[in-house]
Amino acid sequence: MAHSESIKISAHPNLYNGKNGRELRIDFSLPTQGTNNETGIVVFVPGFGGNVDSKVYKKMRETFADQYNLITMQCDYFGNRFMQGAKNISIDQSKVKEILSIDELALVADKKATILELITNKELTIQVAEDLQEDLDEFNDMGFMQAIDIITAIEALKIILVDNKIEFDTKRLIGYGHSHGAFLLHLCNKMYEPFSFIIDNSAWIEPLYLHENRQLFNRFENSKLLIEFDYIAKDIIKNKDNLNLFEIYKGFENKAQILTFQGTEDNLVDYQEKIKLMNNISNAEYILITESDVDNIKYKSHKHGLDADFLELFNYALSFEKKASDELIEKRKNFAIGDLEFILDTSHGLPIFSIN
Repeated sequence: MAHSESIKISAHPNLYNGKNGRELRIDFSLPTQGTNNETGIVVFVPGFGGNVDSKVYKKMRETFADQYNLITMQCDYFGNRFMQGAKNISIDQSKVKEILSIDELALVADKKATILELITNKELTIQVAEDLQEDLDEFNDMGFMQAIDIITAIEALKIILVDNKIEFDTKRLIGYGHSHGAFLLHLCNKMYEPFSFIIDNSAWIEPLYLHENRQLFNRFENSKLLIEFDYIAKDIIKNKDNLNLFEIYKGFENKAQILTFQGTEDNLVDYQEKIKLMNNISNAEYILITESDVDNIKYKSHKHGLDADFLELFNYALSFEKKASDELIEKRKNFAIGDLEFILDTSHGLPIFSIN
């Protein structure tokens, strides 16, 4: 079995309030048989509902290291904890009084039952809210801080490998992302990382939840809860076009090989716009999944995320991988995204970003 490690390092300062002291968790696995000069690195980036502890990602880190001669890695990026399922539901008190009887309200007041216990015994659909408790110290920014954490994790792993004289192919860096995770790979590609290959499963063109609330349906006992997540990034991110892939890739000379999988029934992404985007990016190609393409092996639908089997999809995507160019791909220096000018300092080892 692959050798796995989980470490924590000092994270990049918070772009939004300048605070230091953040920690960044990085999990990685090395092939059982050791590494050589053909051993690449793959970074997994989950979207909403996925994280470094998800069973499927743990399995991929351990399995792919041996199966494909890869150093596999993943990090727990800024605000990711707010992107999971519901943990702290709040219910509007006026709705509670409409749903519960006087006797049931008395049970709640006497702490003999909880509101949730009583509500979930009823056959109805209730709209509730997730109490996210986000603040400037950490929130789901859906953008630059999340990308910076991924970049930091990749560069930190490279330093560890070099310091420990662990051989690897410095030109082979694969990014494998799902939904918002795939979007973040595109953002990393613009901001810093010289990826050799980006595998994009259903990246959106712009984070939807910068404009509207995220909604999850959860069934509890007899009731169904419609849970709303109202992210503060909607108010904090003023120019949302800066997080639009058309803006991000505008005038950018892309060096990475990009392969996009996109379904025709994706309710979060206009597939025609996604095709238009990919056609405007050099070295990019797409595989459009229609209903007739669903094979129930690597993808089980043509909706958002394709109900993909992540392991099978990765195996298929690798059949398209081209040999990384021998041309040295320089990391970004100062650059602009929309109306933001980024200043990049790489003189101290790990990259430091600031916005002018």
